[in-house]
Amino acid sequence: MKRFLIILFFSATLVHAADPPVRWDSKFNETYQSQAIGAPVSFRVQTPPEVTGMKAYPLVINLNGKLRVDPSEKFPFFQATPTYNRIWGYRAMSTYDVMQVIARMKNKYPIDADRVYLVGSSAGGSGAMHLASSYPDQFAAMIPLVAAGNNYPLANFKNLPVAFHHGDRDWTSAICNARVQTQRMQKLGCPVILKEYPGVGHSVPGSHVPLMTWLFDQKRISTPKSITHDCEALSLGRSYWLTIREFADPHQRAFVEATINDETVIIHPQNIVAFSLALDQLLHIKTVQIGKTRLDAAANFKFQDGTWRSVKTTSEPTTRPYDAGAAANLYQGEPLLIVYGTKGDRTNQLRAAARVLAKYGGPDFAKMPGMFPVVADIDLTREQQSNSNLVLIGTPAENSISAAILPALPLKIQKDSLIVDGRLNLPLQDQVVSMLYPHPKYPKRLVYLLAPFTDESGFARFAANPAKFLAGPDGFDRISQADLLVQNSKHQIARQMQFGKDWKWLQFPDAKQPIPARYANRRNLAINYMEIMKAKSSADFALWWGPADQGMWGTDLNDLERYNPEFYTRADFRTQQRLYETTIGSVSGEELKEIWNRWGTNQVLQSIPEMKLNAIENAKQYRLHIPMDLYIKLGQRKKNLGNPQVTFPRC
Repeated sequence: MKRFLIILFFSATLVHAADPPVRWDSKFNETYQSQAIGAPVSFRVQTPPEVTGMKAYPLVINLNGKLRVDPSEKFPFFQATPTYNRIWGYRAMSTYDVMQVIARMKNKYPIDADRVYLVGSSAGGSGAMHLASSYPDQFAAMIPLVAAGNNYPLANFKNLPVAFHHGDRDWTSAICNARVQTQRMQKLGCPVILKEYPGVGHSVPGSHVPLMTWLFDQKRISTPKSITHDCEALSLGRSYWLTIREFADPHQRAFVEATINDETVIIHPQNIVAFSLALDQLLHIKTVQIGKTRLDAAANFKFQDGTWRSVKTTSEPTTRPYDAGAAANLYQGEPLLIVYGTKGDRTNQLRAAARVLAKYGGPDFAKMPGMFPVVADIDLTREQQSNSNLVLIGTPAENSISAAILPALPLKIQKDSLIVDGRLNLPLQDQVVSMLYPHPKYPKRLVYLLAPFTDESGFARFAANPAKFLAGPDGFDRISQADLLVQNSKHQIARQMQFGKDWKWLQFPDAKQPIPARYANRRNLAINYMEIMKAKSSADFALWWGPADQGMWGTDLNDLERYNPEFYTRADFRTQQRLYETTIGSVSGEELKEIWNRWGTNQVLQSIPEMKLNAIENAKQYRLHIPMDLYIKLGQRKKNLGNPQVTFPRC
């Protein structure tokens, strides 16, 4: 009898711990447990009324805005609004947040996995584009409303319907961006539409019922016959029934085209040396053709000894595989600890800097609602080191964890100089050193050194926002991010280096050849870019941000970096692999004069060739070649580019 009571109590405990029944036709907060910050994260949920006989319901994820249609008997759907909406473009920890919300909703509620939709407004529209292009096989369709932003791998939308909605008098997020993206997607064969609203600003007027009707008419294609996938990180390498497992060069984008043709899968990989196929989705496939090589169907393929071969799954490597992106790798959802040093006389300042950094989940200007755990170096346990990635704040003389692992890192710090094989020694006075590397004792985990070798004023600039001194935390342009970055407190870069796939430094023959001193000024570097743009197009003028530009929306959109020519070399510059997205469009001479009088005469903008207003004819149309993000600035002057056209190839 006693044994029966114990079993009965245990069973009752399990029932009590289970999720409660669905709260139909309600609004409430839901939570998931974040492994990244080690705490629950809440998000908002609205449920439909229960529909008799309906076993699975659509799920709509709202990012920074939603359609003006609530769940009802006519539209029975669940909707969820993630919390981490402050990070621009829903990158870094915001990406993790959204995907965890989706996982929680699927796990707890009766969600139809083939009818998960994304809706976002403004920056949320940008976030929807980013998320859907990163995980195209997870969504059925998406609607970006008055979306801002660009720089997505649009080839990934081949099987994912997109409906842009945009006012043609939107001066917050000018419509030319949506027009150009629509053009590019149409040329790539993606199912995309653009609905324009004449005379409308930064909103979508009228009833949103037609938008919701279109959305719910779409259903996910779980096993499309043809896929294209473009990515810059292995963590983003999955697309439906194909997963990229290894890049040939981790600092170039990987791209694949794959088509099912009867009983054969035909694959054209670029910058890929290993991939997998989901055979449970390809049951009728008998052969795989990779280029000219034809093989029997298998789960895994690798390029070995000059040819493609099918391979068995291999054992997990002892060291974490290299992935480009530097600090971006810290913000993908793994547990993260911020560890400050307690040696020396800056303990209080280092602790304060750690607490500031702990509030950031990616981009250097956006704080999270929660924060990562902060711990002193003397209190860090072995268990914490083995289970978490670490950001170590303080020089090795200040942070005992940094000092302990320094001998196992591929660099030396001696007499306040940085020593790396094959490079000139670099004085560290007024420099901040940051570097990502596997933890020497726990090589599945990452450590990130963040060491300010600065005086009091330099440290104050560092401590005000230490996230600005990380390399690549926001998830943009990961392949160009430096794994070792040395910059002064004013963000002039003295050294940038990257690892190869083996976690060894990439070596270049011009490691000691200084970059021309004129490139210490971003204006001169921009002139080179504009000359290339002008040469690649028939535009009358190429424009770029000028040296007086102060940025917009809390961030400087001119992402050309500042260099210290005393130390910076051509090898440092070789870390830059970014392809700039540009567009060409027209303005009248009268509009061009207004733009230039507002921003050109005070060096907020610059041009090639030099702008001479007395030669500009008011009634004539002038073609401008600009970076995509510059359309936002033109929108501030209430200017849309006429007949905007995307440039191929990108600059």
